[in-house]
Amino acid sequence: MSDINLVRRLTTIIAIDVVAFSTMSARDEEHALALLGSRMDIAGTLIRHHRGRVFKLTGDGLLAEFASPVEAVRAALEIQEAMRSANATAGENDQLNLRIGINLGDIVESGDDLMGDAVNVAVRLESIATTGGICVSSSVYEQITGKLMLGAEDIGDQHVKNIPRPIHAYRLTLNGSKPAAPPHPAHEAAKASPRSRMLLMGSIVAALAVAAVGGTFYLRQGPASGAVQTAEPTTTTPGATPPAAVATAPSPAATPPAASAASPAPPPAAPAPAQPRVFVPKEVPFVPDFRSRALDNYASAADSKAFALNVRGIFAMATRRIDDATARRVALEECNKSVQRDVPIVRDYDRCMLYAVGNNVVWSFRSPAMPPAPYIPAARPNPPIPFDPATAPLLHAPARKNLEENYLKSDRSRALVLGHGRFDWWTPSQNDEDAIRRNLQICGHLTGRPCVVYALNNETLVRTPQTMRPVNVFVPQDLANITPDQRRALDQYLIANDWRAVALSGNGQVGIVSGKGSEGEAKAEALRICTQAGGIDCAINAIGPFQVAPN
Repeated sequence: MSDINLVRRLTTIIAIDVVAFSTMSARDEEHALALLGSRMDIAGTLIRHHRGRVFKLTGDGLLAEFASPVEAVRAALEIQEAMRSANATAGENDQLNLRIGINLGDIVESGDDLMGDAVNVAVRLESIATTGGICVSSSVYEQITGKLMLGAEDIGDQHVKNIPRPIHAYRLTLNGSKPAAPPHPAHEAAKASPRSRMLLMGSIVAALAVAAVGGTFYLRQGPASGAVQTAEPTTTTPGATPPAAVATAPSPAATPPAASAASPAPPPAAPAPAQPRVFVPKEVPFVPDFRSRALDNYASAADSKAFALNVRGIFAMATRRIDDATARRVALEECNKSVQRDVPIVRDYDRCMLYAVGNNVVWSFRSPAMPPAPYIPAARPNPPIPFDPATAPLLHAPARKNLEENYLKSDRSRALVLGHGRFDWWTPSQNDEDAIRRNLQICGHLTGRPCVVYALNNETLVRTPQTMRPVNVFVPQDLANITPDQRRALDQYLIANDWRAVALSGNGQVGIVSGKGSEGEAKAEALRICTQAGGIDCAINAIGPFQVAPN
């Protein structure tokens, strides 16, 4: 008899497991557990960054769920890239590799836990993934085809433990490169399957590598200091490095004709190491401009050093240390101490992250998503619109209260930014340009999407739609099947002058218009352009920087 109280739903499951963790534990259990904890923290942050949820820790791994298979795969790619980045600058005993399995299927809720066949299949897919690789079921593969630029090796039907039916699986790789050779005979058998082939999934999304690849040893002589630097505390209302090039196989040396037929083919060249990324002070996100001198000092410091960073711009650097491991530890400890001291309510995202070791950037995240410079429309509404928290869209009640009690009373430069998923953030700074840049970087990092500057100081920069209801911040990156020209036009739309509107059709046509005299004129023109381009059932998707729905 079935339990009518069971809650079932469709979701995407990620299973992550550490390769050979028992061997690491046998060698040094305390060190292995500490390393596991720090790396799983990175994985958990990236999962949340893609709107996923960790629902179970499995000892040497975790299980997470995502509403979107595309976001699940993006998170998995970034997690594996983050592990490669961390391994690139880690010592021999600090190497940690993952296998990841992803499945889309029906689950049963049990409180915060999830159970069922979909979870079990994800775990089994993880077990047949290569070291550092990702294995997905056909149900996931079908959902990401045409959306991500990946290589996929079809390994056919796989018979795995405790699953009575065969599971059709694919191994994923970036940019169509062939997956590494599987590490055990079962994988070799799968590789030899006649179904095995390379499949390229065309996409508007390329290079999902995290901007965290290790750097060169580029050291400049100069004054060095062992002092720890921190940015000023902030007041908040929280609501890419290209992929590494792959070397081609070298031409085999010339051999006599007689020996040529008998000689085995040369093995393929190993992938080239990731291109290093050098610490550049101006590229460090979140940090206020007036702290730039400290960043210059770090770049000039010699010997073993490390730089840790918090999303609010709090940072700490440790220089002239006995070795890199000590520098990393001291920088993280001092940065987190500053967070505990300066941040009234510490949240998950406040944990400090290593940004650089030596002059090597090791930050395990992509650069924050940003709108095009100069980040705000060239022309502001005329006459000016005073900022009023009570009428600002997409805000929750606590945010409105905070803005009334703190934002409006501040005498410093400040910018209120709104982000995808009803996210809001504001932080004071020394000048308007710095306030705009820092708040957009913070919001873009935490939401994974470009954000919009709604107010600068006490003036509203964009108009709120009146004929339709704002439901979210408009994000062009979430639109599928648009051309590169449309993508560029939509990116510029983010900072275009009001009134502006976007119309979308059921068959993929887009109407984009800006700089109109009224909301109605912008809507009518966007619909006309969409229809004129051959669009069927064109409808308004955005007005100004807001995604909208009928009132």
